[in-house]
Amino acid sequence: MAAVLSFLLARSIVRPLQRVAAATRALAADERHEPLETEGTTELASLAAAFNQMVEQLASSRDAERAFLLSVSHELKTPLTAIRGYAEGLAEGAFEPGEAARVIATESGRLERLVRDLLDLARMNRAEFSVRSEAVDLAEVAREAARRHEPTARELGVELRAIAEEAWVSGDADRVLQIASNLVENALRETPAGGSVTVEADGSRLVVSDTGPGIPSEDLPHAFERFYLYDKIGRDRLIGSGLGLAIVRQLATAMGGTVGVKSSDAGTTFTVALRPQGGGVDDLEVGSVQRTERV
Repeated sequence: MAAVLSFLLARSIVRPLQRVAAATRALAADERHEPLETEGTTELASLAAAFNQMVEQLASSRDAERAFLLSVSHELKTPLTAIRGYAEGLAEGAFEPGEAARVIATESGRLERLVRDLLDLARMNRAEFSVRSEAVDLAEVAREAARRHEPTARELGVELRAIAEEAWVSGDADRVLQIASNLVENALRETPAGGSVTVEADGSRLVVSDTGPGIPSEDLPHAFERFYLYDKIGRDRLIGSGLGLAIVRQLATAMGGTVGVKSSDAGTTFTVALRPQGGGVDDLEVGSVQRTERV
């Protein structure tokens, strides 16, 4: 009887483990399989539940990776097609050299920005990205961001101004300027000719607002996802790469800050709250949904 009971007990333990092992091999071979049954002892049931949860997260991660690669491929294809078309047209005499050179230079710049932003994201995701902790004057950051983008704003017919009084925060000066530049690029892309974009240093917050048509409320929760707003709004202006807002969020969180967005028919406002010298950081809202982004 003892032998029979030992056999049955061992079988009750081994069979679930064999199913987990088989499912693991199938997962490694990228094969689909049904979720494991959570049966047996408490420990075995917990193992099966944990495995099922891991499979769901892995599938979600793979889907996100495929979607990202498809988006990147599409964004690379568009400028490359334009460059090739104008190069061939120039060789055949179909375009004026000045026009072809202008388009090729513009599309090459777009490719350069996309590659640079992809490299930044890759470094962040591989944990090779680091930020310094130093005193940063948000007023100077706002003024410098406005200076950098003034030629583009003038070309687009958009008024770009900085409102800044001395405001010191703790962060990485280069990365804070990158955040401001990305937000200004995004605002310029969304603002029609005759509108305005404002970069403001408000205490420990960097605020970039525009007078564009605004972001639909259903899209606000996705504002910082890669390519999301770029694909839906404002693709007609060849500035930005579609990765700017995603980088803004990661840079802000890397410095212990928060980022939020509010929008209406009168325009959109992005706010980045950083740590004041010797203080904490406030949580910000994304539309009507409270979201906190922290390291």
